[in-house]
Amino acid sequence: MRRAVTNATHELAYTAIIAHSTMATLGKKSGKSAATVGAPAGSRRSGELWALGAVFGYAAANIFDQMAVTAGDPLVGPFLRGLPSVVLGIALVIKNRTFRQLWPGSKAYIGRRAILPFLWAGFLSTLGLFIYYFAIRLGGVVITVPVLETWVVWGTVAAWFMLGERLRGFLLFGWALIGVGLLALILGQVRGVALSPAWYWAMPLAALSAVSYGISGVLWRDGQLRGAHQSTAILLQFVTSLVVGLAGLALAGRLRLLVETPWPSWLSFLLSGTLSGVVAIYCIFTALRLMEVARVYAVSSLTPLMATLFAHRFLHQYVNKLMLAGVVLICLGVTVTQLLRHQEAAEAIGGDG
Repeated sequence: MRRAVTNATHELAYTAIIAHSTMATLGKKSGKSAATVGAPAGSRRSGELWALGAVFGYAAANIFDQMAVTAGDPLVGPFLRGLPSVVLGIALVIKNRTFRQLWPGSKAYIGRRAILPFLWAGFLSTLGLFIYYFAIRLGGVVITVPVLETWVVWGTVAAWFMLGERLRGFLLFGWALIGVGLLALILGQVRGVALSPAWYWAMPLAALSAVSYGISGVLWRDGQLRGAHQSTAILLQFVTSLVVGLAGLALAGRLRLLVETPWPSWLSFLLSGTLSGVVAIYCIFTALRLMEVARVYAVSSLTPLMATLFAHRFLHQYVNKLMLAGVVLICLGVTVTQLLRHQEAAEAIGGDG
């Protein structure tokens, strides 16, 4: 039975999953609680700044996602947004010289059983990304991004089913906060000004995306526990994502979108991919090296709140006090859920030692 620390901290898909799955695996292999992996306490303030940098990166990426689907077609999004992450994966594999993990004739070859989880993770998360872009087009950032936070619920359930992690009763408190926050968000939007007449469809669509991200995170962790280096994992997942993105365009008969998409949409998708898949990932890894995982969770749970404020300020999306209160409750629920899972995983690691 495998147990590890929780795999991600926020909604913007699977890039956050990468950072936390990796840290969880490092803690597991070293026989230490992930909360102890990092620099001395004197570096905490610097670590918090890096964590805030990740929050900014993910929140800003949400804004560019909204701009991209407003100016162009959502179907082209997963392919364009994945390009910077593939470049990152190639660079990391070259830097760490981990390409041998994918070579069947090499002694470092990790095997098919370690590779398949990342391929499945890339497939599922890209399907979720397709759905996410249609959701954000209908409901905007202020509805879609907070609903995506429910991935922590689906990820917990998936980890219980697939990896044998325990479900603690205290988790229900965090889930209840998320549920109350979503209810407040809905009531506030009903009383306010919606982005589109069909805004309510954004909620089930975003929930489906959240399910795909939660399951992808568990697959990611499973693959790393089987010996895959983080650079190998990033490359596998995002190459798969590009293939699925292209396949989606081909199946829809829309490959021409690659050349017909307006340049503002192209640029927005690429900026979103760079901010979430490169900048935020670097910030979150740096933060995890400088301070405890629990503190990173607490800071990074602010992402939906910052994204909502950005959307209100720069995109003029409607937000009232009730909606804002709902987003805050969702952030608190995510923090509670993540901290409880982190505590349970740290105890499990200590018990294994």
